[in-house]
Amino acid sequence: MDELGGYTSPSGQWRAGLAPSSRRSILKKGILGGAILLLGGTVPILLRSTHILRRPKQPLRILTANEHAIFAAVAVRICPQEQQAAGWPSPDALECAEKVDAIMAELHPKAAAEFKKLLHVFESGMTGLFSIASPTTFTGAADADQDRRLQAWRRSRVALFRSGYQAMKRLAVATYYTSPETYAHVGYPGPPVVPRGPV
Repeated sequence: MDELGGYTSPSGQWRAGLAPSSRRSILKKGILGGAILLLGGTVPILLRSTHILRRPKQPLRILTANEHAIFAAVAVRICPQEQQAAGWPSPDALECAEKVDAIMAELHPKAAAEFKKLLHVFESGMTGLFSIASPTTFTGAADADQDRRLQAWRRSRVALFRSGYQAMKRLAVATYYTSPETYAHVGYPGPPVVPRGPV
């Protein structure tokens, strides 16, 4: 079993689809995307206050409280809503954002810094204006508008937006479904118990 910052993964696939810890980038940016990422990480254009709905339940190692709140809001919209309504645990209950913070702590510092900038770009009111004609931060938007922004990034012609969406989706899904609280819902009995030999 893989252990990251106090959290364990049943299958050792916390970083499924992500760059290995030695790589300095986890995003496909292109020239335009690189410029957007640079701008988004330095200039708070139309960036209103992030709505923090809950505080981290664990000390954060890489993400700030605002970045934690942004990803927590993303995870709630990406993880299937119908499953949550049917009694599945919520991403907040499983501390998905805290687990992503632990993953970021294991990546190359430049890759983690890149992801942090991505969260600010995604949260920005400027991004909302560009993506869905709504100058509202992601955390301050209505559920329907949050879903629209995610889908706009998924289908975008801008490489940064597409790869950013995929990175956030992979992280949300991986941290959700590798949580032991979901095992029974997916019919997974849990990691095998390896018998110990004689001491």
